[in-house]
Amino acid sequence: MQQLKIVGIPPTLNEIRRMHHFEQAQHKKRWEQLVLIEVKVQKLQPVSVPVIVTYRFHFKDARRRDPDGYAYSAKAIQDGLVKSGILQDDNFRFVKELRIAEGERKKTAGITIEIEECVA
Repeated sequence: MQQLKIVGIPPTLNEIRRMHHFEQAQHKKRWEQLVLIEVKVQKLQPVSVPVIVTYRFHFKDARRRDPDGYAYSAKAIQDGLVKSGILQDDNFRFVKELRIAEGERKKTAGITIEIEECVA
């Protein structure tokens, strides 16, 4: 299993809905670029087999949050994984399962993306 750790959390679906479409596109591009940089820095290796991708959201506090709002947040990150060559594509042929999970409380909010090969 490979892990990619990113500081910060992208906007939720509700936050994105309140933005102008230009601002939405800027956020998506920013997160894709952040993934491209972190993939290089953290030396992730391309995966050629189907995978399960888990997004663990680490928050600073114990406030109630809806996982489905953060599912949209994973979209730009996953697109960045494809653009960086880590994933061949993000369709069902290559990504068999997506998981959105709450991680540990941390002083700095962030996401841990776990990419594990899917055993048939």
